[in-house]
Amino acid sequence: MPLVDTQQFTKTIGGLRDAANTALSNQSVDDFEAFERNLNQVEGYVREIQQSLWADDAKATIRKLEKNQELADADREVLRTFLISDARAYLAEENNYQDWVAEMERIIQTLEQSVANVDRDNIADLRGILKDAIRLVPDIRNYLEEQRRVEKFEQAMKTPDKTSNDLLVRVLREQLDSPKR
Repeated sequence: MPLVDTQQFTKTIGGLRDAANTALSNQSVDDFEAFERNLNQVEGYVREIQQSLWADDAKATIRKLEKNQELADADREVLRTFLISDARAYLAEENNYQDWVAEMERIIQTLEQSVANVDRDNIADLRGILKDAIRLVPDIRNYLEEQRRVEKFEQAMKTPDKTSNDLLVRVLREQLDSPKR
């Protein structure tokens, strides 16, 4: 099993911290764009580390899937790790979902109240409220998509068949073979 280069990993996370501090202290669009790019790069780096740490187990699980052998709990955990561990961790970590839902309810209520008094002087207020909703919806949708992804995976694991095994083999191989997955 490969080891994590702790020194490199610490340096990478330190760079992420520095980019976050710069963006937060400067409050500039450019710095937040740079921070966002950095976050995406680090996420890819961490994904590659995770895949290398689990590669041998994944190869063993692939062999079982190809032979249509029954999977052990450890094999199912390998599949979870490769296919939904990020979603499960996100759902466990995310603590704003209920706030987002409450905020969306507030926004809709504000829109309903504002509509009766719209004129040329306050139409921009309505647009501002709509912008807030437009910003909020992707967070709610993403949370629900990740939740559905986990649920669909768990349901599929209850009734494995040759077709799903073939699909799992293909997905695992793609992830093992591709540095961008």
